[in-house]
Parts: sequence; C-alpha cells; structure tokens
Amino acid sequence: MVLVGLLFSLSAGVRITLPLLALNLLAANHLVTLPPNLAWMGTTPTLILLGVACVAETLVHFVPVVGTSVKAVSTPLAFVAGTLLMAVPLSEQTPIVQWTLAGLVGGGLATFTHLGVTGARTVSAPANVASGGLFGVLWNFGEIACALGLALLGYLCLHVSWIFGVALIIAVFAMLAVMAAIALKGWRRLTRMQPV
Repeated sequence: MVLVGLLFSLSAGVRITLPLLALNLLAANHLVTLPPNLAWMGTTPTLILLGVACVAETLVHFVPVVGTSVKAVSTPLAFVAGTLLMAVPLSEQTPIVQWTLAGLVGGGLATFTHLGVTGARTVSAPANVASGGLFGVLWNFGEIACALGLALLGYLCLHVSWIFGVALIIAVFAMLAVMAAIALKGWRRLTRMQPV
C-alpha cells in the first residue's frame, strides 16, 4: 500500500488536484478504504470541490504565462497533496509517525517532482513561443497523461505485485526524463537560433 501512496504523491507533483480526485473516486466506489481521520477525502462535497479545482487547474495551464506562474506558486499545495496522499497507506501508524512520514516521503516526493516539472516547463517556454503555443498544449496533455498514468499505476499496484509496481515507477521516471530532455534540447536549439 505504501507503493500506492508513492505513486499518488508522484502524480501530485505533476498535477496537484488530479490524484486527489482519483483517490476520492476510488474511495467513493469502495475500491480504496480511507482511514477514519481521512474519511472526508471520499465524500461528495470533496468530490465537487476537487472536480472544480481539477478543471480550473487544467484550464489555467493552457494559458502559457499564467500556467507557469501558477505552477511556480503552487509548490506548497503539491507538498500538502503529497502528504495527504501518503498519509492514507500509513494510517496504521501512530498519528505522529503517520504525518511525519507522510510529510517527509509523500510531501517531499510531490514537491521534488513539482519543482522538476515546473523547471522543465520554464525551460521549454522558448519552444512554446517558437511553436505558436503548440508545444505548450502538447506539454499540458503530456502532464495530464503522466499524472493520470501515475494515479492509474497506483490503483493497479493495489492488485498486482510490488515488483511490477517498482518496474512501473522506473518506467514513469524514464518517461519524465525523456520529456525533460526534449524540452532542454528544444530550448538549446532555440537559443542557438537567437541573434546575439
């Protein structure tokens, strides 16, 4: 179950509200059992709030300057989301251990991932300008696919062996590395074309 928390925390680093919404839907459909102190995450009011927040987050990221600015400012929210998502599988621990580990592991992982994605998004800004915004649109769809993929992997890890889950995490990190390399290559190519 800890692997599931790790995958959801990674997902929160890419898109903050999407894995929270996924967890809410899984809990509402009784596919995940939430601990009593986090039962509110599976309620209908939380579903509505997260649904609206997820749509807003998605739409904001399609406005290049606003999306990058919002992503940079929302780093603390990634920490909170990662902490909440990691606290679910750690519910059998005492509260002090549960929340300390959730903050260090889940919050730290979500924050680290969020900063990496934000940095890659910033570096790729010239490629977005040069492509007339097309690169930014493709990047946003890539982020959505990555966040959904991580959340889906988290769900699948509930039903498959942990070795498969570790292999999936490695594959996701490889995909993120490829996205970052493409962004960096595009940026370097554009900076060479710029007049000095």
